[in-house]
Amino acid sequence: MPELLVVQTREYRLHRMEVFDRGKAGFTVLIHPPANRGQTREMVREHPGETLGEMLNRAKAEIDAVMGPKRPPPARGYRS
Repeated sequence: MPELLVVQTREYRLHRMEVFDRGKAGFTVLIHPPANRGQTREMVREHPGETLGEMLNRAKAEIDAVMGPKRPPPARGYRS
């Protein structure tokens, strides 16, 4: 049976994350920053039991560190 590869793209704070899932063979997460903010970076597993969800959360934390604090959401109310 041929190897199955699932590729998923996610957008997060101007960055694009690509997830390559090879099932039991493992997974890879690539972070593509905007054109003026550096080069593509591959996330490396911190420990053998790290899950895909944990790696995605770690990738988001790295992006947050680079981009700085998020803006507060706009106030919802009536204008006078």
